[in-house]
Amino acid sequence: MLNFKIKKQIFLNCLSTVQGASEKKGSMPIISNLLIESAENNFIKISATDLEISIITYCTAEIISEGKTTVNSKKIYNIIKEFSENKEKEDQDLFINFIENETGVVTISYKKTVFKLTTVPASDYPTIIDFESEDNFNIELKIFKTLISKVILSTAASEDTKRNLTGVYFVLEESEEKDYLRLVATDGHRLALAQSEINYNGKKGGGIYDLLKTGVIIPKKILTEVLKLDKDGFIKILINSNNVIFEFEKQSDNLNKNTKFISRLIEGKFPDYNTVLPKDGYKTSIINTKNFYNSIKMVSLLAEEKSHSIELSFSENNLLIKTVNTNIGEGSDELEINYQGEPLSIKLNSRYILDFISNISENNLSVRFNTIYTPFIIEPYVIPEKESGGVSGDKKKPMQVIGVFMPMRY
Repeated sequence: MLNFKIKKQIFLNCLSTVQGASEKKGSMPIISNLLIESAENNFIKISATDLEISIITYCTAEIISEGKTTVNSKKIYNIIKEFSENKEKEDQDLFINFIENETGVVTISYKKTVFKLTTVPASDYPTIIDFESEDNFNIELKIFKTLISKVILSTAASEDTKRNLTGVYFVLEESEEKDYLRLVATDGHRLALAQSEINYNGKKGGGIYDLLKTGVIIPKKILTEVLKLDKDGFIKILINSNNVIFEFEKQSDNLNKNTKFISRLIEGKFPDYNTVLPKDGYKTSIINTKNFYNSIKMVSLLAEEKSHSIELSFSENNLLIKTVNTNIGEGSDELEINYQGEPLSIKLNSRYILDFISNISENNLSVRFNTIYTPFIIEPYVIPEKESGGVSGDKKKPMQVIGVFMPMRY
């Protein structure tokens, strides 16, 4: 029977990490549970799965007797979270006691508080796909999370019939003998692309390299869980023909005790996104990011709830942002911008624009457009090296981010 002692915050952190993979309401009650088992070197292993994604994590504990069991994910998390803890040393030295008896009841006690939870036999828990491979590569977690955050809002809703649009497309690009990890997402009305130079340390040729050169579609749900990681370090990425594993390294001194995020890949072909990327000859405007965001947000308060439609009218050094709602009224705002082209008005979905701009940290945006029928392009504006006085060399290029939005019909 499993029996261990563990510090509250350590246990809570581990339980928090796996919550997103446990099914709260499903046809199989077992997958609303966590699999908790003893591991070597005084670790407990906690696993969660909803049969689509899985998360495995480890935390240090004092193992009194080995074993494994399953308990309700939400209930045990809420219990541990509510255990009071003061900053006094005597409280910090206290342990939570986790004891399973022969009848399959788990007793969780802390100070004078005691809870008893029923369990389901660990033998009934679904098998979680896990694999190791020397064929992998690492990327800094901070960079990886930034890439994901730039594109993930542009994925299609999970109930969309086009399942290949409900994930993010990962592809390895090469340019000037350098490797770039590119992430692309689209729901058919908007598209977001982000890429960053990486030091690809995997084998070139075969395996994961060929898969990434072709491109794979990774479900939004597992990427959302990776975004919740509040740590420094590197993510190791392993991919085979059916699955992907994101393994967070340097969690502990024991290299075999790393948190893993596991998911099936989405089958199908990703659309040819290159056809909507900006072409030469587009009109260009430079706009202050904060002003553009605030103005659209304010005007869109009166936009129709279904279409979120606004109109952007460009003229010499001026942008008029306007919306007309036949049932409520209309609103408008004007901005001073850098624009010298011909006047043009474009109708767009304000929510899509705000989603994209909300993840832009640069002070200014480069906005490109051609006609009322061609894609509207937004990119962070980065001053060219020659203008900024920078010196070219071997330093990494800044992260490239592009938002593409299809105009709405008038």
